[in-house]
Amino acid sequence: MPQADASIINPDVAAIPMSQREAIWKAMLGRNDLANLASGNPDMIMPASVREAMQHHVAEGYARYTDYYGFRELREGIGCMLERDWSLSIDAEDAIIVTCGVQEGLYIVMRSILKPGDEVIIPSPHYGTYYQNTIVCGARPVLVPLEESDGFVPDVERLEAAVTSKSRAIVFCNPSNPLGVVWSHETLKSLADFARSHDLLVLVDEIYRDYTFNGEPLSIGSLPGMARRTFTFGGFSKSHLMMGLRIGFVAGPMALMQAIKKLHYCVVLCPSVTSQAAALAALNCTEAELAPIRRHFAAQLDRLYRHVAALPGVSCVAPGGSFYVFPNFSRYGADAMAFAIRLIEEAGVVTLPGTEFGELGQGYLRLSVCANESEVSEGIRRLETFIHDQQG
Repeated sequence: MPQADASIINPDVAAIPMSQREAIWKAMLGRNDLANLASGNPDMIMPASVREAMQHHVAEGYARYTDYYGFRELREGIGCMLERDWSLSIDAEDAIIVTCGVQEGLYIVMRSILKPGDEVIIPSPHYGTYYQNTIVCGARPVLVPLEESDGFVPDVERLEAAVTSKSRAIVFCNPSNPLGVVWSHETLKSLADFARSHDLLVLVDEIYRDYTFNGEPLSIGSLPGMARRTFTFGGFSKSHLMMGLRIGFVAGPMALMQAIKKLHYCVVLCPSVTSQAAALAALNCTEAELAPIRRHFAAQLDRLYRHVAALPGVSCVAPGGSFYVFPNFSRYGADAMAFAIRLIEEAGVVTLPGTEFGELGQGYLRLSVCANESEVSEGIRRLETFIHDQQG
């Protein structure tokens, strides 16, 4: 029997960087008076039709295993949605897997396509899982800076400079968590050209697609020549407020998805049957149910941005979607974590340090509108008071 100590852990797993959020949670302990502008977990209930579908399913009393890759009807519905709204033509039987959220989808794809020594290009600041999954696969994350002065739009020359013979894939989120920006059609076309010219696979996380507030977003997989190299991730967590049901999907090249299905089976066997019942109902939600949710977050995000951008000494790129803004508070402290903890202790406001999203987030904070409206308002008020007090 091996000794039960850390030496037996796979080195790639041991190397996974832990989230910095533990320091934030520790600073919050014992405080019941905080205004939370950190969470990506919306404080709203699911649409009524989704709740009713779940209640009906539970009342029937059946919770049997399903098709390993998701209900056929659900996969077909996702395929229809992708073709109708995302301009993606995907074979529902062979190229779509229903996953336990985008998180599982990212892992099974990256674990399947990456080999030790491969490199993954990650425009950064970035969602932390992209980096973590690269590490656990024995691959090397290559962070390419997204500059505030460029509106956090990727610079193709920087991307080109990051390419080596080991480059395997590029992964990004659009709309962006944590940046709140939505890359234009022209930017995505440039990224597609870049991927094709270097034979890179593309992993695009579009979980915030329904929260795009200035025109329809473009799915990079719909561009010429991109279907054979693009994995598109989506789900119902944000669009239908189903975060805790852990239900999403990945659509990708058929030739590669067959192998990825095998890993999905090993990891989860099949998605939750109750969550799939909810997802089926979500696909049939009416515009009357969903439009008020989108309007709420659009208005909240615009209000948060306007107040933050008006703070003295603070700069902030205007958001185009998601739930977030990513303001630059470096004038008030170069160490993002130290400043975030200071805001908890002195202002009663919870934020996330930009370094939660990579070292290139130093000096920034991520602020969110996922708390209820009154809590967001109070968080804004406290933040304004704190910053103005620093001016005195």
